[in-house]
Amino acid sequence: MRILLAWLALSGCAIKHSPIPSDTNLKESQRDWMSVYYAELEIAIENNDLESKYFFLQEIIKMKYKLDYNKTLPENPKLKFLNQ
Repeated sequence: MRILLAWLALSGCAIKHSPIPSDTNLKESQRDWMSVYYAELEIAIENNDLESKYFFLQEIIKMKYKLDYNKTLPENPKLKFLNQ
């Protein structure tokens, strides 16, 4: 019985296939970063994580600015958030 349990413990979690990068063929045109940023922002708000909240707000603002004005903001623009 002990041998059976030892055998099950050692062989039960064996990985038979290791993933490779080609398993996830993502196309940049099919990615919806805005929805990802909004989902992460909601999680940050729920967890009271101010650093994540400001990071994702900054990313949303940069993306909206690029869509609206066809210009990119600097990588780390200085933004002021009112009514925290």
